[in-house]
Amino acid sequence: MKGETRVDAARLRDELADAGLLLDTDLSTYAIGDAQPLVGVRPENIEGVAIVLATASRHGASVVPWGGATRMGLGNLPSSYHLALDMRGLSDVVEHRPADLTVTVEAGCTVQALQDVLRQSGQYVPLDPPMPALATVGGVLATGLGGPLSTAFGLPRDLVIGMRAVLANGSVVKNGGIVVKNVTGYAMDRLYIGAMGTLAVIAEATFKVTPIPRAAATVVATFLSLNAAVIACNKVVAQGFPLLAAEVLNGAAWSRVGQSVNGNGEHILLLRVGGRPSAVARSIDACAATCREVGVATVESLDDVASATLWGNVTNLGWESGSPELSLRLLGTPSQGAELAALVENESEAAVSLSVTRGVLKASWVSETVPANVSAYVARVRESSGALGATVVVESRSAHEGVDAWGPTPDGFAVMRQLKNEYDPQGILNPGRYVGGL
Repeated sequence: MKGETRVDAARLRDELADAGLLLDTDLSTYAIGDAQPLVGVRPENIEGVAIVLATASRHGASVVPWGGATRMGLGNLPSSYHLALDMRGLSDVVEHRPADLTVTVEAGCTVQALQDVLRQSGQYVPLDPPMPALATVGGVLATGLGGPLSTAFGLPRDLVIGMRAVLANGSVVKNGGIVVKNVTGYAMDRLYIGAMGTLAVIAEATFKVTPIPRAAATVVATFLSLNAAVIACNKVVAQGFPLLAAEVLNGAAWSRVGQSVNGNGEHILLLRVGGRPSAVARSIDACAATCREVGVATVESLDDVASATLWGNVTNLGWESGSPELSLRLLGTPSQGAELAALVENESEAAVSLSVTRGVLKASWVSETVPANVSAYVARVRESSGALGATVVVESRSAHEGVDAWGPTPDGFAVMRQLKNEYDPQGILNPGRYVGGL
């Protein structure tokens, strides 16, 4: 890793300026914590990205990729930061083939802009990150995080069928053309997703798309306990209804999405279904009936428009106006959801959303409710969840009190380190931000 003092900033700027890539802007807008780059660039095509990385490689300059900045609080502080690579200049939908159900899009395109194009053909990519008008396709893939629609469609990696990326030395690689593999046979394009830009910079992706459901609706069922809500959700899933999403929100989360809470200890189960209007109507009735069998306090259904509005708020939960004061994501198994929620709720005032079918719990805090000692709180949650085999990721404010964003290194970390060393031997891509300081 090259240190700050070993990079000739003036020469780096001159080379990038000669290539027409240098940004004349306030570099504080690219700050991560107290770290601020020496140079900022915003290329307009993949060739420009290649020039930037080749130049950075020659200078040993560390590079932090930027998209819509909605998730720049994820990950540890960079161990070195010379160059901010703003990918928003690559914002085109390259090719949409409605008949083939595919779309190719540049990494700097926002998710909302992509969906607006696809909607004209009655299609969409089931990506639902918070703040889709700002979140970029490349950023979503770099973090690899899924939203509520992951219940039906899986994580972002499950939707990608092709990719172009730029390696640390400026080489452009393409899935289906140049297939980059290491000696153990890994298809590298699959590993770029979720790697936080530490192996390559994603420049373009091809997705499989799906038709927009002709109708959609949501069952809203209020239970007096978390366990009852989870049991009801599992019973619905077992009956095979066409669920697009299934989430359980605690009272604090329900209030944060603009809804009223009638009492303490309430948990709200949201079941979103889609398909033909007649099938949706039958599913809604059956889901509501199942909730009543378990012992629901209240149950109602929302039609297409109200349903979409509610799910937009649920997706944005905690991120409505930027990174929350503190946010955790607990990753376990579907059978562990209730236990994970209890770990968080028992000693905090977090807004909690649990994806029952995936075993993923998201918790966020506003400034008034953040635990007094964040480091100690995260350590306790990690210890308890680790006993279950679950992991805890600090999604925002990981630098607060020196909290590590990722926690203990996972099994297989040696392979992760090998891949990093092979494809970024200088360690210039987003250094220190990912698991184990990669």
